[in-house]
Amino acid sequence: MSAVTNKDIFEEFTRRIREDGATDDELMEEYGGMPIYVPSWNLNGRNKLIIQEYKNGLSPKELKFKYNLSLGRIYEIIKEVREPTLL
Repeated sequence: MSAVTNKDIFEEFTRRIREDGATDDELMEEYGGMPIYVPSWNLNGRNKLIIQEYKNGLSPKELKFKYNLSLGRIYEIIKEVREPTLL
């Protein structure tokens, strides 16, 4: 069993609003007093785009310039798709 992350809580919170149509009172009852962490787009949205664009053929150098990141950071982001683990 894995630990519940802040991102998991955020996704459940937004799902309750979008899909369940939870009311303010329902959300306050369920999440009242809990700080809700909004994940960074850079760590989630942007990095997913970089990985997808790498899979679609953009080179690390092209991604570096497109996203104004260091080449080292690009390699960190795409590491899992460049070097898949055996587990």
